[in-house]
Amino acid sequence: MPSIIIVGGGVGGLTAALECRRLHPDQSVTLIDREREIGYYRTLLPMFMVRTLAEEKLFFWKPVGDAGLDVRLGVGVRSVDAAARRVVLQDGEALAYERLIIAPGGRPVVPPVFGKRSWPKGAFPVRSLEMARKVRDWIVGRKHIVVLGGGLVGSKTAVFMRQAGYDVSLVERQPHILPTVLSAQAAAPMQAHLVAMGIAVHVGATVDDYRTDADDALSEVHISTGRWIPCQAFLIGIGSQPETSLLADSGLLENGELVVSDTLRTSDPNIFALGDAVAVRRDGLHHPWTWPQAVVQGRYAGANVYRQAPVPIPRVTRVNAQNIAGTPIVVLGGAGAGTSVVSRRGESSGVWRELFLEGGRIAGGALVGDISGAGPLHALMVQGRDVSAEALDHLKTRTRAFAPAAWSRLAGDRLVKGGRTR
Repeated sequence: MPSIIIVGGGVGGLTAALECRRLHPDQSVTLIDREREIGYYRTLLPMFMVRTLAEEKLFFWKPVGDAGLDVRLGVGVRSVDAAARRVVLQDGEALAYERLIIAPGGRPVVPPVFGKRSWPKGAFPVRSLEMARKVRDWIVGRKHIVVLGGGLVGSKTAVFMRQAGYDVSLVERQPHILPTVLSAQAAAPMQAHLVAMGIAVHVGATVDDYRTDADDALSEVHISTGRWIPCQAFLIGIGSQPETSLLADSGLLENGELVVSDTLRTSDPNIFALGDAVAVRRDGLHHPWTWPQAVVQGRYAGANVYRQAPVPIPRVTRVNAQNIAGTPIVVLGGAGAGTSVVSRRGESSGVWRELFLEGGRIAGGALVGDISGAGPLHALMVQGRDVSAEALDHLKTRTRAFAPAAWSRLAGDRLVKGGRTR
């Protein structure tokens, strides 16, 4: 019987598995994932799809022959029986455990238009390596690509497709791109940058119909603002929903959510959870769904499973660093209900810096085009200091220099290799 079972082999689950093996070498670990390959960077899939990144460069981890780590791929988990301490796989096999870590991630959101008719050729929800391979092969010799979703994933996908020479349309339901992380003012320079690249950006719109050719392959999509757009490949990047269906009868869900403490423990003391599937309770509920958070949560979950006094994760902020078409962005977190915005325009038109304040404290913010001073701003946010009197001063440019090492620390970019997190 495996001592520890981990459901989900994304970066959080894999980090948890390797941390369990490092800290608890006498405990066997079984890692289960429905994908056939794990240990790769999802954020690099757009580069792989346009053939600017070789497949082997996607992977940050490969199996290392650890007899205490049983990795089962290509099989999903049907259910969790917390009372009996076992998980049931899709093939019917039941596995008992002493401790369970749940990290199933999310499932892609699919627009309703594809639920009304049979799924056409050329439409792909982009989230896995398997799907990225299909996109890479499909777009050869095809010209017109439509990306649905103007968030970080959709915007970066549109940029890489355009840089590879495709005619690209980006469709976002909200009034501006990057709506969950930037205000309209901060998104404006980025949106203008994409338009200048030749990307047709359609905001305040969604796809509500499509046409196919004689081979049932996409030829056009219709957007809700009333026009048809040529489309030979339709890439869906409108986000994901927490994958909690395996927990339907487990007794672990709270109002449909998998809620954990800030030690990542669920309502069952033998079960921990992390990643896109969880809401963390710390002065309210938080959803810190970012790659850096998944790495940190994986380390803490792996360490906490056998601790008598589990240690809380250091923060629940959603800080993230990105570079979209040469424009750097640091996101401290999106605007929440009741937050006020303090902003400062940079010296050039492509620079915007803003903070979202709640009770005088930094609840989020973003730096676009000039990310200097991001580290100190994040530190103020974590400390919970009242900065209302000097908020504008904090948005001043501190230095033009931003060393690669500092970027790496800010992004939490830790590679998992050889059974260790570093």
